Amino acid sequence: MKTKLNKMLNWELNLKQVQTSSELLRGKVALTRSDNGALLNICSDQYRPFYNNDLLCLVRKIENISSFELEGFEEFGNGKKILAFLKNRRVRKLGQEAVSDYLIIGNTHDTTSQLFAGMSNYMFRCKNQFSSSLYPLRAKHISGLNPNSIDPKLLLTNYMNDRNQLDRQVAMMMNTPINEHQISRMINEILNRIEPIPLNNETESFKKYWRKKQIEKAVNKEMNELGETIWGFYNGITFYTSNILQGKGGFGLTNGLSARINKIAWDVSMNNTQA
Repeated sequence: MKTKLNKMLNWELNLKQVQTSSELLRGKVALTRSDNGALLNICSDQYRPFYNNDLLCLVRKIENISSFELEGFEEFGNGKKILAFLKNRRVRKLGQEAVSDYLIIGNTHDTTSQLFAGMSNYMFRCKNQFSSSLYPLRAKHISGLNPNSIDPKLLLTNYMNDRNQLDRQVAMMMNTPINEHQISRMINEILNRIEPIPLNNETESFKKYWRKKQIEKAVNKEMNELGETIWGFYNGITFYTSNILQGKGGFGLTNGLSARINKIAWDVSMNNTQA
């Protein structure tokens, strides 16, 4: 199911000195939320944050030169990771399906990564969602990092290159037929990569069996509509992760088990696609 986005970020990042029971801790700062004081991380005082307002400024720059507009924000880890979703006002197709295209810009407040970007697609027909791997932007949390240090035109160029590559990959998938034996083998490969260790526990074994049955049903459904091709198969997987699998995959399925299954299924599908 689609996760609801926050229209705006109603808090900012604060930097505070780290106080022990007896003294200030030199060389360290605490990153906290301005709204509730929650601690996000303790890091070097050389760290230069990319504030929430900086992220919004970058989003506005992209809006001013493109057909993308801000749909909203999503937070993970109580604000340690933030994603901005920009929706393309121009409806495009993926294969033969009408989709909403999203440009994703992400930031972290726990120093685990630099700024990153990616794309997500939402199919109107079946509400299937999947996202590309999020890739780092050439900007680190060091001195000088601000919205002006990131070229929005270059970011959009990278997005269009990735989107065009996706179109080519989908075309190859649509032109690659698949039979029942291949379907069974590919589903088993995906399941084994999700849970590579043999399941001795009876409850866990039943979960894997039930997951397989649900995936098989979803794959059959989508292949009946899209054809017996790799593209039909992959859409069956995204139908399962978007509409059946329970959990918090986030808007666009950028997080958690749903995103992991989609990534594994994409790799398996591409490995079986004819160039």
